[in-house]
Amino acid sequence: MSNAIVFDKTMEMIQDRLSLSSMNQKLISSNLSNINTPGYKTKSLSFEDTLRQSLEDHVLQMVRTNSRDIDPHDPVEGLQKTSVVEGGPVDLETQMVNLTKNSLEFQYMIAMLDKKFTMLKTAITDGG
Repeated sequence: MSNAIVFDKTMEMIQDRLSLSSMNQKLISSNLSNINTPGYKTKSLSFEDTLRQSLEDHVLQMVRTNSRDIDPHDPVEGLQKTSVVEGGPVDLETQMVNLTKNSLEFQYMIAMLDKKFTMLKTAITDGG
């Protein structure tokens, strides 16, 4: 049996989300540890910035699947409608909210992983 069958896209997505959560935890911790550092700017992960950069670098190719979609040859038009939030000084309340949210998301992904392994175990032990 190949790993592709047992460890499907769901497992890959959970792994990616846990990695992202881990990186986010490091950034939030760094922000909190530098709360009193003069001139320190808050750092955060931004899906929008990564998507924008990928589109500008032509890494991703957009395809129109519906007549109401943004013109695939002009993705910048659609991205200009989003607002970019610049990081400022570290705000304790904001960072604590981010920390709590990240922790909850991490716990949720661990629960999903546990559920996936339980399903695999059931299939192995009861399926044969």
